[in-house]
Amino acid sequence: MAKRKINSIIKSFETLEGAGVKVRRAFGDPTLAYLTDPFLLLDDFGSRYPHEYLAGFPWHPHRGFETVTYVIKGEVHHEDSTGIKGILRSGDLQWMTAGSGIFHAEMPKPTVRKEGDKEIQDPENRGLQLWINLPARLKMTTPMYRNLRDKHVPNATLDNGIEVRLIAGEIKGIPGLGSLSGPVNNASVLAQDVTYMELIMPPNVNFSYEVKEGYTSLVYVIEGELLAPKGENDVIIKEKNTGLFNREGTSVNFRTSERSARVIFLAGRPIEELIAWYGPIVMNTEDELVQAFQELREGKFVKHKATEVDDITS
Repeated sequence: MAKRKINSIIKSFETLEGAGVKVRRAFGDPTLAYLTDPFLLLDDFGSRYPHEYLAGFPWHPHRGFETVTYVIKGEVHHEDSTGIKGILRSGDLQWMTAGSGIFHAEMPKPTVRKEGDKEIQDPENRGLQLWINLPARLKMTTPMYRNLRDKHVPNATLDNGIEVRLIAGEIKGIPGLGSLSGPVNNASVLAQDVTYMELIMPPNVNFSYEVKEGYTSLVYVIEGELLAPKGENDVIIKEKNTGLFNREGTSVNFRTSERSARVIFLAGRPIEELIAWYGPIVMNTEDELVQAFQELREGKFVKHKATEVDDITS
């Protein structure tokens, strides 16, 4: 299998989203979207200080793509304009298809647990939100929420000690299992063959994964650092940065050095369509964007009540 090389390293930067929440934007620029296609944006949000995140992400629209919210620590309380609501807790994920249009709020909260008669608050909140584009034929599909609880995320340990949590896609060579499949099969997974996995890697181990020729593949470093091939040598992918591989070859490889690492690995077939993107709406043409914002002003944006599948296991 021909090994892929790193095309570029995308450095994250701090920005404000929602009502003033500090986030690290791993990537998310309309001018780069053709390189990361079908992935549009990845935000790393949260803080140890509640005043930096409690303002949250109040009511806002989405149309034309999917969001994947992964709560690493703390809680995210969500509510939809059609009445859907719930709480995502540490380790939970929500894979939401905005499709024809949703209007919702996402509010990070600290974890509160009871110890006897006392309530103990853990102030830290941390999570990731990924945006995945949809092809033109699915832009206006019926909205859907799929919630995957922590205890139902498939996980396994590879021979070299790497712990895998698989949300979407498939990984082979699992000791005692052979292969492992992720339970999420939302629109982008079916249409673009998307893979989404988290890896917890001990020091001095290598991860190798087969990717189809022409597919996009990238790795985001949540904690630690990685080494990956670029040219004749390896390049360091530092914490909170993204390594974007080229699309030639069928084998993605990266490794840890003396430090352990926690990473998100993504792969998927590029859509290769025009992208018209402004704020929370991603369409194919400027006319479609104008229509979407006009419908927002006129109160006609949400066309269908979303469906919801809670606590999916398969």
